Amino acid sequence: MSWEIMRTETGPCECGEGTETFTFEMDDWNRTRSSTEIHCPKCREKKKRQIEAEQAHEKKRDEQLQQAQQLATERYLPQWLALFAGMTKKAAWERYTGGSGYPALGTFYQHVKHSGSLSQYMEWCLTNDLERSLCVLEVEDQEIDTLLQERARLWKPTSGPM
Repeated sequence: MSWEIMRTETGPCECGEGTETFTFEMDDWNRTRSSTEIHCPKCREKKKRQIEAEQAHEKKRDEQLQQAQQLATERYLPQWLALFAGMTKKAAWERYTGGSGYPALGTFYQHVKHSGSLSQYMEWCLTNDLERSLCVLEVEDQEIDTLLQERARLWKPTSGPM
């Protein structure tokens, strides 16, 4: 299977001192991809700085999430697992979802099956669906909330001149 170039366009770069080449490709399965090659050293350096800033931004977001997940696990995992201990899968699903929404009951059963046990799946849910899990626990943790709010605030990618 190969990619076929459908369109190539060359035009002035952002600063006007060089050019950029935009390439649009498609494969046999109608998947598409595009790329831009910057031929201007000034704009190429600016783009490099922008990418580095975005990567640092995303790394900060990941660190905040990991910190919030670690705090939740340290503080609430035993309480969380006790909430579902001795329940049937359906009862656990009802408590976790309120009886509707994602995951649907059948999907919940599949997740439990692939996790190995209800307890292992619920442990995964605590850290990977943190906000819902804390709501189900009826816990307000200011430190975790602050981390999640700061992470949400950082959602927008960096923009503007570099």
